[in-house]
Amino acid sequence: MTKYEENYIKSIYEKTEMENNIVKVSEIAQEFQYTNQSVIEMIKKMEARGYVKYLPYKGVALTELGKKIGARMVRVHRLWEVFLACELGMKWDEVDKEAHLLEHATSKLLEEKLYEYLGKPIFCPHGNPISDEHGDTTTAQYTSMDKVKCFDVFAVKKVKDVPSLLKYLDDRGIRIGSKIHIQSILQHDGMIEGLYLGKEVFISKEASKLIFGVIIESDGKEK
Repeated sequence: MTKYEENYIKSIYEKTEMENNIVKVSEIAQEFQYTNQSVIEMIKKMEARGYVKYLPYKGVALTELGKKIGARMVRVHRLWEVFLACELGMKWDEVDKEAHLLEHATSKLLEEKLYEYLGKPIFCPHGNPISDEHGDTTTAQYTSMDKVKCFDVFAVKKVKDVPSLLKYLDDRGIRIGSKIHIQSILQHDGMIEGLYLGKEVFISKEASKLIFGVIIESDGKEK
């Protein structure tokens, strides 16, 4: 299997991990900055090898073989993210790019040694689940931050791997587990004003859709 095929499979797997089983060709093209036609040509080659199923005018889905490969690629990637963040002290907006390089050169033996060395982590630095040696993952239902109301407290549990957003949060000390106290929500554009450790934090409507967690209402109950 080529590195390019692994990239495609991992991308499709991540997009279907918590959502639909079919990914639009345009989504893949946008991620890799390829044309739709180039993506379709690659998908058809991968279909012939049994990794994916191409559905004209709908998109692409992974076969059982593709899902198995995708699950491993994602697991290895997230293990390296933990290593880079916890062992090398890299910031959470830096680890994705480096983990992407390392994932392709990781043998099954190294994968398991890394998993054991890190103490069998269940989440990556961004809050995504890491499967155990049996393929089981710790799952949780989170709410996107755009659903908050004034005076809610939002506990951050997962953030989409968008470097600019991660850097913004990192600069303000916000990590997985941080609790942001919602002060106001601007009516015209949905901008959220919150407080974290006594300092103001501003989250745009679009950015709030990329941050997931648990909403604690003003009466202390979780939604």
